[in-house]
Amino acid sequence: MKAFKSILATLLLLSLIITSGYAKVDKESLTMDYAIKTYIGAVSQGKVKGIEDILDRNVKFTLAQGSKVINYNRADMISSMKVSENINQNCKTDYSIIEKGDAQSIVKVTMTYENFSKVNYVTISNTDEGWKITNVSSVFN
Repeated sequence: MKAFKSILATLLLLSLIITSGYAKVDKESLTMDYAIKTYIGAVSQGKVKGIEDILDRNVKFTLAQGSKVINYNRADMISSMKVSENINQNCKTDYSIIEKGDAQSIVKVTMTYENFSKVNYVTISNTDEGWKITNVSSVFN
């Protein structure tokens, strides 16, 4: 019985180690390119897999609507993105890097619809956990 408990405990510990390893995203995989493409995939095509990995825990989202600015936090944005999971926006999306540095970059993501455009200014920072989105400011044209 003692041997059985020991084997069971070892198997449980081994399974915890294996599953926790799969749950974590490697810092090397969190490149600036990965963060940008994951964000664009989420907002334009509803591909939300990996979105939580690229958002900094203190990320801030602002949306200008007329003369009013609305602020969202990380949980609000993840929830919103999950609601629109697998919904492909009817727009053309492209991006350009406005400023690129070793510690921080600013990317302009433009989503062009038939009658308007939505422009997201995305700040990406090189954190201890890899490149993470730290700020997104959105405006409509």
